Amino acid sequence: MSDNVLSLTDVHKAFGPKVILDGVSFGLDAGETIGLIGDNGTGKSTFLKILSGEDVADAGVVARRSGLKVELLEQVPHLEPGRTAREVLSEVFAPLAEAITRYEEAAAALDPDASRWLDEIERRGGWDWHHRVERAATEAGVEDLDVEVDVLSGGQHKRVALARLILAEPELALFDEPTNHLDAATVEWLEGWIARSRAACVVVTHDRWFLDNVVTRMAELRGGRLSVYEGCYRDYLEARAEEQALRRRTGQRRLKQLKAELAWARRSPKARTSKSKARLGRVASLGDEVKALEREAARADFELDSGPRLGKTILELVRITKGFGEGPPLIDGLSFIMRKGQRYGILGPNGIGKTTLMRLVEGEIEADGGTIVRGANTKIAYFDQHRSALDPAKSVKRILCPDGGDKVWVSGRQIHVVSWVERFGLTSGHLEMRVGSLSGGERNRVALARFLLADANLLLIDEPTNDLDLPAIHALEDALLGFDGCVMVVSHDRWFLDRVATAILAFDRDPEGHPRLELIEGDYTTYRRLRKQKQDAEREVAARAAREAKRAAKEAEAARAARRAPTGPRKLTWAEVRELDGLEPQIEALEEEVAALEGRLADPGIWAAGGDEGVRTQRALDASKARLDAAYARWEALSVIAESG
Repeated sequence: MSDNVLSLTDVHKAFGPKVILDGVSFGLDAGETIGLIGDNGTGKSTFLKILSGEDVADAGVVARRSGLKVELLEQVPHLEPGRTAREVLSEVFAPLAEAITRYEEAAAALDPDASRWLDEIERRGGWDWHHRVERAATEAGVEDLDVEVDVLSGGQHKRVALARLILAEPELALFDEPTNHLDAATVEWLEGWIARSRAACVVVTHDRWFLDNVVTRMAELRGGRLSVYEGCYRDYLEARAEEQALRRRTGQRRLKQLKAELAWARRSPKARTSKSKARLGRVASLGDEVKALEREAARADFELDSGPRLGKTILELVRITKGFGEGPPLIDGLSFIMRKGQRYGILGPNGIGKTTLMRLVEGEIEADGGTIVRGANTKIAYFDQHRSALDPAKSVKRILCPDGGDKVWVSGRQIHVVSWVERFGLTSGHLEMRVGSLSGGERNRVALARFLLADANLLLIDEPTNDLDLPAIHALEDALLGFDGCVMVVSHDRWFLDRVATAILAFDRDPEGHPRLELIEGDYTTYRRLRKQKQDAEREVAARAAREAKRAAKEAEAARAARRAPTGPRKLTWAEVRELDGLEPQIEALEEEVAALEGRLADPGIWAAGGDEGVRTQRALDASKARLDAAYARWEALSVIAESG
């Protein structure tokens, strides 16, 4: 039996002439996770606000279960200014904190009400709410709980709001683009929370990997209608592919009908009598529909100009080091060579140096050490995360056609600027609008449309999928896959990286905070597989080393106990003497073996061809280190006995 928490029946919503919801009916059960997608501007955020009760429908019924606890994570969360992150998160526990205060006061006064307040404390989750705040902040990646939210970056702002939602333990959790500005590790943690939660969840996101991992149903909002599909994102793709195939066949039939009607309409002006008006009306309506289909097809199909012909040398980095101020450098000893057709996907936690690398390659900043070699024919275009190339005072048309006119050059040919912007989900009406008046998503589309006109053969792209809808992301992916030049792209969009990247450059830090970079040939799936193999091997080596250390400690303690024994110290046996004599050369050989393996792993080429050789070498290194640790422990144990005898 289903446990319905919310239902919509024939719901309507419009803003002036723009229809957002047109007779939508929808139901949601406890424990379900619904992924909601749709083009930008179709009303997804409005839909979430109607579900939460922050907005109301114009007509229809929105029914929520009595007492339903709802939390909404907005795309740009509102946090009360002047308060620290700790204070914002602690607000969730204000009733519990009040109950604790009342209990302490009643207990001190020997008031009988103390037991009632004690029951209230237990009902609200107990005494450890401070620790729960700390834990949620850590899991969400909040860096400093005692900093005022006014000065936080957009990413940290989102993380505080996310931690607040999770601490509130809602029965219905609504997420509006929750993965924007989050690194892969935090996104994976959020996926785990949704999978474990008993809450019903509705997630608006363009993160397809996220959708594929967490949702039980997909819903798409288009033209005011809500279409629901069973299963995850891959299941949705299959269902939509069948729908699109049917629509294309229908469109072809209608196109033939349109041509026949047009031929009739043009054949004889005398035929345009009052009896033929209905037929002429059908010509106009079909023409509008086919134009819409053609615009949709054009939007999903464009290619990039690959720029000047690449030379033998494209880009080479040799032991690059870069840091800012005190502390470890962001980049330390990075080396790689880019070859024609390579597309590097760059990922890692926020603030670790990914954008710094892009700025180094472009030449905006200088390295502290090492050499960057750019080929004589290499021409770079940089799509930065903040879209700083857009002048907010200029119109969209002047941004795209800076020399005037209404044409742009695409793949060696001129096309009308209207045709170009339509491929990015914009219309002719946007051309005369100032950039400063556009929404964040619209500005991102304009920036992308401008960037992809660049005459370049090395593209540096920083978080291109933020604020783009799925059709625009698909178009970008297809364009990059057909690009003959080279690409370096920073992205947390795992599906995007899996489609586009030919290699992954992964930023990380070791336990001491020093930078650690790995270049792994292959797509994101290959990177995840190799990373898991490495993590499993590291865990196994650590467990083995712990067992060896425990055994060696027991032997050393036994040796020390024997030395303290009143019956006199034990002497080494003849076999132990021979073993001790052989341990020193064995330790020297193992140290040389470890050094040689570490040297091999420092060569980026070892991760080519899928990275199998790199994985084998890493496992050999881990095993050698474990044998070395065990040899040291055994040498120490035998040395103690030898000294005591």
